Amino acid sequence: MDYIPMTLADFLLFIDDLVAAVVANKTRWDIPDDEVSALQTAHAAFKALFAQSEDPSTRTSVVIAQRNDARAALTKMARQMVEFRIRRNPAVTTADLIAMYLKPYNTPSPSPTPTTIPEIEIETPHPRVVRIKFREGGARRRGKPLGIYGLECLWVISESPPTHISDLIHSTFTTRNPLEISFDEDKRGKRIYFAARWESGTVKKGLWSDIFSAIIP
Repeated sequence: MDYIPMTLADFLLFIDDLVAAVVANKTRWDIPDDEVSALQTAHAAFKALFAQSEDPSTRTSVVIAQRNDARAALTKMARQMVEFRIRRNPAVTTADLIAMYLKPYNTPSPSPTPTTIPEIEIETPHPRVVRIKFREGGARRRGKPLGIYGLECLWVISESPPTHISDLIHSTFTTRNPLEISFDEDKRGKRIYFAARWESGTVKKGLWSDIFSAIIP
């Protein structure tokens, strides 16, 4: 599952803890001041719009849309902070990760870097559910290549096609095939875009697939 919560209430708790940890430990973790400041600014902007969206006197459809945009921007920035400044930072301890509700990487045994791109098949078997089946490119049966631990899938719900992998702001990881993603009722009929790549047991990552899409049933 994605380490960034989907529900707004859980997201608030997660992002508050993450930003507080980054600010408190920026020197020990050697995180540049400008990146910390940018994260704080995005966090403050989101919190201000969230407060407006919760107040009946200021809650409007425009404010809610602005809050959602601010959340998406903050999510993207938080994900970059976690992936590039925290997760692989030797100064960040296992205790630090747990305090931020981030699962430490498990590296049970050496594994090769993935050299192939997953082949994807999309199904919509039930209302509000998108199913992603995957296999090694050219293989007859579904499954993972030898030595591969699982599949990382990035996705976003958008009215226009993404132009870059970084536009896919949500992440889901699975070791089981197929991967099913469930959505709330208000997401039905919207288009979701995906890209996927293999990941080995030592967190070595392969190349991203093309970006593909489906309509949420």
